[in-house]
Amino acid sequence: MTQAEFPWLAVYEELGKDWHNLPTLPDKTLSDYIRDYAARFPDREALVFLGKGITYQQLDQLADRFASMLVSLGCLRGDVIGIQLPNTPQYVVAFIAAARLGMPTTSLSPLMTPTEMVYQATDAKVKVILTLEPLWQAVVSHALEQLPGVLHVLVSTPTDLIGGSTLSLTEAQGNARVFALTDQLPSCATELTDLSVPLDDVLYLQYTGGTTGMPKGAQLSSRNLFMNNAQADIFYGYRIGQEIVASAFPLFHIGGAAVLFNALRTASTFLLIPDPRNIEHFVAEMTCRAPTVIAAVPALYQMLCQHDGFKRMDFSSLRLAVSGAAPFAREEIAKLAQIIGENKFCEVYGMTETSPVQTINPATRFKPGSVGIPLPGTEVRIVDAETGTGPLTHGEAGEIIISGPQVMKGYLALPQANEKALRQIDGRVWMFTGDIGVMDEEGYVRICDRSKDMLIVGGYKVFSVEVENRIQALDWVAMCAVVGKPDSQRPGNDIVQLYVQRMPDEQRDEMVLREELIRHSREQLSPYKVPKEIFFTDAIPLTSVGKIDKKALRA
Repeated sequence: MTQAEFPWLAVYEELGKDWHNLPTLPDKTLSDYIRDYAARFPDREALVFLGKGITYQQLDQLADRFASMLVSLGCLRGDVIGIQLPNTPQYVVAFIAAARLGMPTTSLSPLMTPTEMVYQATDAKVKVILTLEPLWQAVVSHALEQLPGVLHVLVSTPTDLIGGSTLSLTEAQGNARVFALTDQLPSCATELTDLSVPLDDVLYLQYTGGTTGMPKGAQLSSRNLFMNNAQADIFYGYRIGQEIVASAFPLFHIGGAAVLFNALRTASTFLLIPDPRNIEHFVAEMTCRAPTVIAAVPALYQMLCQHDGFKRMDFSSLRLAVSGAAPFAREEIAKLAQIIGENKFCEVYGMTETSPVQTINPATRFKPGSVGIPLPGTEVRIVDAETGTGPLTHGEAGEIIISGPQVMKGYLALPQANEKALRQIDGRVWMFTGDIGVMDEEGYVRICDRSKDMLIVGGYKVFSVEVENRIQALDWVAMCAVVGKPDSQRPGNDIVQLYVQRMPDEQRDEMVLREELIRHSREQLSPYKVPKEIFFTDAIPLTSVGKIDKKALRA
């Protein structure tokens, strides 16, 4: 092992950390952690939802009730539960209960259409669906006739578990029995004999976004997920039973699930935020319970930084603000640091298939413009994007590949996709990410683009992230996005399109702003990178996670 092969080792030594020293993982599933903390910290708040707390003891009892209900429905180890909910207590309870029985969970996005639900629930072989009443009416009820494998649908309301409104419902549709969660849960037993579930069993069957085809089910084991938590925690430094974690990441996204798992793994208090776009509510919850850790996507941090209530908050107890899922312009990071304080912000990079964190840009050794160094026990290489061979030398752009204990078991029932994504090199399994990046002489990785977002202009590569970062430097730009449009005059080439959302207080005429944009771009970018088509929009479309929805912009 040489410094040339593993350049990040010097940074680890500087930080007083050991890249080789992987954390020892206790033989505990998600269920085991909750059982343990119900005894050790019975009165500590585990979850907070709409201002109301649920303690670890209550969470454990609710998980037992839910697991007992699943047993009464005939569920067995290996059966799959599909959860289609926003961030609510029953989402967490169901996840723990399923883990208690050795049942994998798959997240069904609340934004799914019936057609999309039929595809995923069929592919995952879902037996039970937990959903919300409006989603039952709008989506699930229209999909059930095509889902003969779904035998039970549990319908809930947001406040089912905190003493709010109740729902009464019992009917049959297709092969499924449909009933209200509150009609069943209260009568279920609160004591359950725990199963011994191996750490290498699949805990989470999480589907990727399907940007290059149909969504694929990434099989993530308890070992994958909790080892990744422990790897990242070398830098996060969660203190058992002391953290308050505020995260508006949707739990149906791998980023949200990972933040939740780490919170529950460390007996933290987790603030459940049902609507990440409701900044008023998010700020109110953080004001009532000052967070020690915040996790959000860049777009959400930008919205928070524009909110007066967030600017007035006391951040003296905040230790860490984590960002991920999308690039964050350095100018925006500086604005955040002015509000929360210096040396608190860190950025992570990853993907569903790696549980999800691969690299971290540490708060105390932060390098702007990069996504950091590999986590402990994680190897990162940059290889030729066309051939997959390498590694390339420092500074050369190529595909990022990852090897480590967080890499998934594989895609469900997709041998060809597994053969393409997971490859044996030098006796190790490597995940080919599809991301284009470079590594510098210290081992810091910089993302150039997703391979699908890399534009070709006149034979030159244009990385949309680079252009966006330059445009974002203008103080009147609230958000921007670059996409490519096929150039009909030059097959194989793209036209650089720029979409811009202005700051709310920007009153100047579009023509004036357009001229400033073009002038700024020509000063900052090579000619072939300068946007050729500029569009002003009231709001850049965002995905359910808060990432810029480039698929919508292309459409």
